[in-house]
Amino acid sequence: MSTSISNDAPLSADQQLRVLMQCVRDYAFITYDLENRITSWSAGAERILGWKESEVIGRSGTIIFIPEDRAKGDVEGELGIAQAEGKAENERWHMRKDQTRFWGSGTMTLLRNGPGQPLGFAKVLRDLTDRRQAEAKLRESEERFRLFVQNVQEYALFQTDVTGHITSWNPGAERLFGYTGQEMMGQSASRLFTPEAQDAGVLQVEIRRALAGERQSDTRWMVRKDGARFWAQWVTEPVRDEAGEIRGVAKVLRDETERRRSEQALRASLAEKEALVREIHHRVKNNLQVVVSLLSLQAEQIEDPTAIEMFRDTEIRVRAIASIHESLYTSEDLAEIEFGAYALTLIQDLFALYGVKPDHIHSEINAEDMALTITQAIPLGLILNELVVNCLKHAFPEGRAGTIRVSLRYAKELLGPGQILDEGSGELCVEDDGIGLPEGFELEQTPSMGLYLVQILTRQLRGSLRWRPGRPTRICIRFPLALEEAHVDL
Repeated sequence: MSTSISNDAPLSADQQLRVLMQCVRDYAFITYDLENRITSWSAGAERILGWKESEVIGRSGTIIFIPEDRAKGDVEGELGIAQAEGKAENERWHMRKDQTRFWGSGTMTLLRNGPGQPLGFAKVLRDLTDRRQAEAKLRESEERFRLFVQNVQEYALFQTDVTGHITSWNPGAERLFGYTGQEMMGQSASRLFTPEAQDAGVLQVEIRRALAGERQSDTRWMVRKDGARFWAQWVTEPVRDEAGEIRGVAKVLRDETERRRSEQALRASLAEKEALVREIHHRVKNNLQVVVSLLSLQAEQIEDPTAIEMFRDTEIRVRAIASIHESLYTSEDLAEIEFGAYALTLIQDLFALYGVKPDHIHSEINAEDMALTITQAIPLGLILNELVVNCLKHAFPEGRAGTIRVSLRYAKELLGPGQILDEGSGELCVEDDGIGLPEGFELEQTPSMGLYLVQILTRQLRGSLRWRPGRPTRICIRFPLALEEAHVDL
């Protein structure tokens, strides 16, 4: 449809309409005569339907209808309504030139002349396919969500408005609380709270935080219709409209009463077992103290110096084991012992038992934080006991002064790729600057009961033993920390 307009002449109403029709491309403007033949075709019609104006002028207006609607007489029906009522509005599928279909919203208007006689028809048509598909997807999504909400029985799902009055209520909420949807719609959600929570204004606080855009999770007692209480865990979230404005609050809630009872029962059971284990460690320590006392009493009845020394060595070893049980009894963690602290206490006790003067023999302890299980701590504690006792007995004869150094560390240089410290190895070293080991000393050939025990206990730890003779004398035990099984079997 071409329009020639003089720059000097004012536009008539008809010309103004034609200019508008040519400029607007989102709408198709089409006119028909009374026989439904196309008489004008806008640029928007060409863009939406695909035909050029020269291709459609004089053709039947049925070309834009799909075959099914033509067969049903919808073309004639639309014209009939327009003639009878002045216009006909509808949304339907339409056909393009390339035979593809689109969903269009159209209005067919009857055109009359001045005296009111019919002249033809004018149609305004818009392609709403994208909107219809979006609406269909939205309806499908809403239906899926509705089915999900309606079929969820384990969770109570409900919404409130910004004042706390319930606007939706799913079957899960009905099952948990006992109220039907009809009973709860429009009611304040405060009736679901305990009297204490109502007095504290808990619902109002939750709504205020939700309106501030905050997501909340909580656990508290809730009240059923019959007055019974249950322990609930829930999440509260703000509900926003398409513009992002908060229109209400959504709550997802689950009955956690049985789980809470189970956890409380488990905690009580663990507390009882912990108390039992502590009592066992305490009694073992006490029984070992009895053994120490018996050994001491027996030693008093013996005159042989060699036998007395053997009794005393055994007494000290038992004390070392008892000290581990004492540490576990007072520890927060009954499964592991912080070995550095234990080593410090053990060395102090040994210095006291042997009457070592602080200005005569010094001790230096450098221990990293290392937690060991009891199956590791007992053999390693006995090893430390034997090595320190050996230093006190043999390294500083005739009043010789010196220093005993003890170190405990992680062997970081042995860690593999991706390994953490507790998956690697530990190393315990005892060093003294006394007289040194005898010339030609071989650890495997030593007649010393203490060093023999050190070898046995090192093997039980799946560890390795190395020593440096001369001055200072140094003995080190390297052992795996991730030991699956260890036992003390002397």
